[in-house]
Amino acid sequence: MSIIRSVDVIFRWQDDLPPLDQKAVVVIDTLRATTTMATILERGALAVLPIGDVHQAFRLRSQYPNTLLGGERNNVPLPGFDGGNSPFDYPASVVQDRRVVLTTTNGTQAVERVASAPWVALGALVNAKACADWQMQAENQGLIVCAGTEGHLALEDVLAAGALVNYWPETARSDSAQLAYALFDQWRHNLVEGIRHASHAKTLIAQGLERDVEFAASLNIYSRVPIRQKDNWFIAE
Repeated sequence: MSIIRSVDVIFRWQDDLPPLDQKAVVVIDTLRATTTMATILERGALAVLPIGDVHQAFRLRSQYPNTLLGGERNNVPLPGFDGGNSPFDYPASVVQDRRVVLTTTNGTQAVERVASAPWVALGALVNAKACADWQMQAENQGLIVCAGTEGHLALEDVLAAGALVNYWPETARSDSAQLAYALFDQWRHNLVEGIRHASHAKTLIAQGLERDVEFAASLNIYSRVPIRQKDNWFIAE
């Protein structure tokens, strides 16, 4: 039987965080890091490692030559990397049985921000229910941390946070969790349209990445959750 606790939402990773030693954290970067990392694992990768530093990514590849490097800065794939930050950059034929290091502008920074938490998972609309189920069964209080976009609140991340909150009992939700839920409830029957209202989605569409935006609006297509291991790599459970 699930151990029902409580859930809170932080709208930007740069905001003040509560003490993390008793938190089960889900990090959300809907467009696109956590959506992409969940997809990489679903397509057969052994593990994925989100990191903030480009130079560290190259060092890891020199240490583990079979490792793929993925990432972007300002939505542009990085020189010398194997892929960008699009889920479509990582078909099963490429990632099967390999490790992938991903570095991005916002999402991987958010993961590093919560490094001290005892339990960390990667969430998005694509695995919202699975994340909520895992988080509700964790030993600690639930905390959802949104990546945001370059220091600003990101509508798409709050929307996805609301999708997770949707599976929590109403009595377990903080005020910020209720706000996230209200946004999700407004768009639950047309998530693509809801995400299209986000400024970051508009930027991606203008750069020809509309397919990524539409894919990120896919609700609960995955039943597994990327969960951090002791070595900081994430595997799907």
